[in-house]
Amino acid sequence: MRIVIFAVLSALILAAAAPAPTRSPASMARAIEEAERLIAEGIDEARAELEPTAPKLVRNGELDRIARIRSEAMARKIDPFAHEDSQGRPAATDMMRERISPYGAFGENIMYEYHSQAQFNPKRFAKAAVEGWLNSPGHRANILSPYFDRSGIGVAVTGSGMAYATQVFMGPPRTAPRPAKDREPPGKWQ
Repeated sequence: MRIVIFAVLSALILAAAAPAPTRSPASMARAIEEAERLIAEGIDEARAELEPTAPKLVRNGELDRIARIRSEAMARKIDPFAHEDSQGRPAATDMMRERISPYGAFGENIMYEYHSQAQFNPKRFAKAAVEGWLNSPGHRANILSPYFDRSGIGVAVTGSGMAYATQVFMGPPRTAPRPAKDREPPGKWQ
């Protein structure tokens, strides 16, 4: 009886100490794509419910690439977890202006989550991203802004249990006349 109890106890201790199973690179790529898709769906649903007059956000391949670059840069510690890069520049906005158009509306939402030793769960992560952004006034404003009509989403996951998400937003330049320069400080519109 003691041997059986010891064997069971030893098996439980070894199982608890064993690292979580790791995903293959292809499996992780699919999990990341699923998280990106689920974030986009969650944002679309929230936008349709909370701001039904805003245009639908259209996913844009170049904006997806920019969002992935931003998430990867934060995950690899190339850039800080901030809207600015390591040089203090608004990295996402600079890339959108350079790669797509220097004119228009620009926005960015970022988040990270530590998922300990458990395997990355795209559904849980996407839900946390959408809910977190919607509960933050600035991020929520980006999501619901009628000035944005395109979006890109990028997720990066590190081997140390960190997961990062970036959503970038873009919209056309405003067509309404702007106030005189001396009355309005420079903003995100050009």
